[in-house]
Amino acid sequence: MSLYLVSFAEHGGYRCQCRIRAAAGADHITLAVQKIWGAQCYWSWVSGSDTDGRVYQRVGEEPTPDDIPHTGWATVQLKPARRRPRSD
Repeated sequence: MSLYLVSFAEHGGYRCQCRIRAAAGADHITLAVQKIWGAQCYWSWVSGSDTDGRVYQRVGEEPTPDDIPHTGWATVQLKPARRRPRSD
């Protein structure tokens, strides 16, 4: 499994990121959203964009139009990460 850095930069300045270790075929963005904001949250893409979207919090079991926006519009970036050096 490879290590990835997933960054969310909200339009307006707020930025959040995390490291994810996952297999090549995994949905890295979903894993990062759930790691940062919780299992009830998901990423929704802006129509026609492959970098912009928004995090929503589910009200029920499945995503619905009543779900609560958890972030403003944001740009997501996924890139390979290196392990942090260990301090002895």
